Amino acid sequence: MNSKVFPIVLCLLAGLVFYTPAYSAENKVRFGIEGGLAYADIGAAETAQTIANLSGSTVTYKVDEYAAYFRLYLDYFFSKNFGVEVGAFLTDEVIATYTLSGASASEAYSMHGVDASLVLKGAEAPIFLKLGIHNSQVDGRASITIGGTTYAATAAARGTGMLIGVGYQEKDGGWRSGITYYSDVGGLSKADITLVYIGFTF
Repeated sequence: MNSKVFPIVLCLLAGLVFYTPAYSAENKVRFGIEGGLAYADIGAAETAQTIANLSGSTVTYKVDEYAAYFRLYLDYFFSKNFGVEVGAFLTDEVIATYTLSGASASEAYSMHGVDASLVLKGAEAPIFLKLGIHNSQVDGRASITIGGTTYAATAAARGTGMLIGVGYQEKDGGWRSGITYYSDVGGLSKADITLVYIGFTF
């Protein structure tokens, strides 16, 4: 998806929120926060095998595929069943380390971005579904230590992708929890993350 699409969609959603005739004291913009864990498979097993093939030695690795996750969001419901939500999120680092004879290596990735979703829920049911897009960045750093000398590098990738989620929301705000799946984080085809969170809508 072209990264220029996201700002256009975000502006359209913002326009719907603030200029819809349905806006009233009952249909108002709400603020919320979420926190939890982000799971990301960074392909540590494949990387370890590649290092082993290149070096001709046995490689052991350790990977922490879970990172802390935090998100701020605004939502607006046009009716009891339909609304929009925009947010900004970030994660801590997902880290993998590799060890082989005479050397060691590590890689770490963190993610941040913004998103916009359509939200559907039952008039009385506390369950909601959301489908949307995100514009996000993956920041990566890697290092290798050979004979006591360390070499380091950093890189970043930005792009857009889709998101889909399901959750529980107390009526008219309050506590909520859920799971959201972000595909192609940073515009990278295999960089997907799954977020498990608990939050509160004010």
